Amino acid sequence: MPLLLCPRQATLPRPASRHLTARLLAGLALLWLAGMPAAADSPRPRTCLVLSGGGARGITHIGVLRVLEELRIPVDCIVGTSAGAIIGGVYASGASPDEIEHAIRGADWDLLLSDRPSRAERSVHARELDRDHLGGPEVGQQRGSVLLPRAVVSGQALQAFLHELVSPTGRGSFDALPIPYRALATDFETGQLVVLSDGDLAAAIRASMSVPGAFAPVERDGRILVDGGLVRNIGVDIARELGAERLIVVNVGTPLYHRKEIDSILSAAEQMVNILAEQNVGASLAQLRPGDVLIEPQLGNFSATDFAHGAEHILEGELATRARTTALARFAVSPPDYEAWRQHHRVARTAPRYERVVVDTSGLNHVPAAAVERLVGPPPLDADAIIRRLLATDDFETISAHLEPTEAGDALLLRPIEKPWGPTYLHGGVVLASDLSGSSDFTLLLDQRMTWLNQSGLEWRNRGSLGHRNSLVSELREPLDGLRQFYVAPRVLIDERVRSLYTDGTAIASYRLRDLRGGLALGAFVGDAGELRIGLETGRSDASRVIGSPLLPDLHEHVTAWRGSLTIDRLDNLDFPRSGFLLAADAQIARRLLGGDQRYDRTTIEVQRAFGGARWSLLLAGRVQTAFGSTLPPNEAFSLGGFQNLSGYREDQLLANRVEFVRMVYRHKLASFSALVPALYGGFSVEGADVSRPLDTSRANRVFGGSIFVAADSALGPIYFGTGIAEGGYVSVYFYVGRP
Repeated sequence: MPLLLCPRQATLPRPASRHLTARLLAGLALLWLAGMPAAADSPRPRTCLVLSGGGARGITHIGVLRVLEELRIPVDCIVGTSAGAIIGGVYASGASPDEIEHAIRGADWDLLLSDRPSRAERSVHARELDRDHLGGPEVGQQRGSVLLPRAVVSGQALQAFLHELVSPTGRGSFDALPIPYRALATDFETGQLVVLSDGDLAAAIRASMSVPGAFAPVERDGRILVDGGLVRNIGVDIARELGAERLIVVNVGTPLYHRKEIDSILSAAEQMVNILAEQNVGASLAQLRPGDVLIEPQLGNFSATDFAHGAEHILEGELATRARTTALARFAVSPPDYEAWRQHHRVARTAPRYERVVVDTSGLNHVPAAAVERLVGPPPLDADAIIRRLLATDDFETISAHLEPTEAGDALLLRPIEKPWGPTYLHGGVVLASDLSGSSDFTLLLDQRMTWLNQSGLEWRNRGSLGHRNSLVSELREPLDGLRQFYVAPRVLIDERVRSLYTDGTAIASYRLRDLRGGLALGAFVGDAGELRIGLETGRSDASRVIGSPLLPDLHEHVTAWRGSLTIDRLDNLDFPRSGFLLAADAQIARRLLGGDQRYDRTTIEVQRAFGGARWSLLLAGRVQTAFGSTLPPNEAFSLGGFQNLSGYREDQLLANRVEFVRMVYRHKLASFSALVPALYGGFSVEGADVSRPLDTSRANRVFGGSIFVAADSALGPIYFGTGIAEGGYVSVYFYVGRP
């Protein structure tokens, strides 16, 4: 209100006039001092919520939000780091604490943290490696050096989860969110703090929580971004820069391990990250002012990696916040004012919305852009289908997804990111077997795949084994169409193994079997479920006696055979299946052509079907192998014996020209442990076989066996310990690392 000034008089006023003027001036002054508050209440101090990182411990932030709402405390801005960036970002996008908790409890954390899609959705090649004991970690080979992946988890599944959490929020300034928001990340190249204030919200959250080595970093604006907790686990200074006059700070950081707890590479890596975070946390907390409130839930030794049980600790967040009710009371507003704030804040959750899908291939180095465009197909595009199709090529680490505003509306921008450790890939595997009675086998396996040797997608695949079986298969694959569904494959094979011959259960001779063959095949993928191959191969097969009686003469034959195979693999898990099926068929027709001097037919058809629930599974399997009346050479005879292949008998103890085999395996989950040993199972198997024309004529044609076992699903692969018993009093004890 403007001040009124009285003009100076030439003469002094009368006394009554002086009193009146004084009263008038005093009244006007009072009106000026009190007029504005009388018209409108003074604005409340700007309140900012600062949420720390802490992995699974950060889920506790949900409890803090719930009590802040009960106390009617509006939040004017949010700064979050790592796990705090997740909870804070979703809350800033308009979700309620109950909605956030529901999403967290319903998440498949095994999928989100392993980033492995269901086995049925993995590539045909990945499932083939799995069947051949090569399903372990993938590494790269470049210029003679072996390169490791950038992280254990690429973040593909997590990215989709975050997009669902923050939807319908799209891309833009984070100041335009229902609550202004900042996510904190670290520039992995320079170590500098990066404050993310705009762009794709899900991508910003994903960058803030990318723990180095655990999650692949996020590339943005030429920077490689990782977990913000390395430099600013609690963003007090960033909240001040947002204009906050008072802060509510929640610290759920992980306490440092004691000496006895640092007992592995994993715990050492966690300790390193925790030390970096704790150092900057102390500096941030020292910046708090008397009007700020610090909330520290008591989480004890709850692990930052235990996301599956994180929701169980939401209550600790509620209790810690209620304990600060007195200090928080001055932050509260009246019920009408809080309801007005809530109405502005709440945004209904919807599926991500976009008008079209755009695939950006500008960043590709090895994979030709034209190959991606052919694979994607013409518009309209299905984003989920495109992502699955691109990942199934095994060429990409991840497919980043960002919402981009365009003149035609929001577009979902998909950017394939090639594996930095490619384009030559290595997989290794190991199988250790022992019957604990002096017979042990060890096999080391290696697979090499060199990709994109030309613009059409030529690959050179080499696979070898050393130990119980020595082999090398080298194959070129040249695609015949733009979608790489059909191919031609020349290859050479070298294989050597020892097979024992038994009479009445006793090994009386051993033969060294050698194969050297070359061939040409035509192949086709059966959708995304399997593969069909038809071709011709020719070469030598030798069988030479190593020790024992000369039961059979040494063989040195030239073999030429037509060969076909079909594999349809839909099992959800090859070692502990609960659903799906597997069909595998292989046929050889050896004829006297191209120098061949053998004539026989050899066919194998195997079917497996799995059933199960959360803690149990049942596998039914059947196999028919026949020579259609022809006589197989010893190196091609069908084999029975070994764990769950007629348990109780030794490996290769039964050799025959025709086999009909059935098996039932029941497994029950006994316990869950750490990431190194996720689960322990107990189970049994029942097996039976009808054997025709066995090489050991002392055996009955119909035989039965079975086993009982315990098995662990481990980081090294499946581990089995069991015992088998077969008709005739045969008993064997088995120990396996790797699939039997």
